[in-house]
Amino acid sequence: MDIKIENQLTGISGEFFVAAELAKRNFQVSISLGNAKGIDLFATNQANDKIFQIEVKTLRKKPNCFTLKTARLKKEFIYIFVYLNSNDIQPDYYVLKGEELLADLKHFYGASLGTDRETVNHGPIQEHYNKWTKLHD
Repeated sequence: MDIKIENQLTGISGEFFVAAELAKRNFQVSISLGNAKGIDLFATNQANDKIFQIEVKTLRKKPNCFTLKTARLKKEFIYIFVYLNSNDIQPDYYVLKGEELLADLKHFYGASLGTDRETVNHGPIQEHYNKWTKLHD
C-alpha cells in the first residue's frame, strides 16, 4: 500500500474512532472531512451546549511521537492523540487542551521543539489518557 494512502487512512480512522467515543459520551459530533482548516471535529456537549473544536492526531502503534507544529497550536482547541493499536486491541486516547500544550512546550516537545519536525512526545501525554472530562468544562 502506498505510504501516503496508509497515512491518510490512519488519520481518517482516528477521526472516526474519536467521533464514535464522543457520540458514545452523548456529544453531538460533526466531522469536517478537511473542510475546516486545522479542525477535524466539532463536538457539542449536550449538557451545557458548549462547542469544542478538535484536532485529532493518529498513529498506528506506540510509543511514537505525534507530528504537530507549535505554530499551529490554538489554546481554545482540544487535541486528541490516538494510537490505533493492533486490530484486536481498542485504540488509546490522550486528551489535551491547547492551553495545556502551550503552557509547557518544552515538556511535551522535548528536543524536537523549534526543529523542522516538531513532535509531541509519547511520555508526557500519558497522564492525559482517557481524560474525556476535559470536554465538560
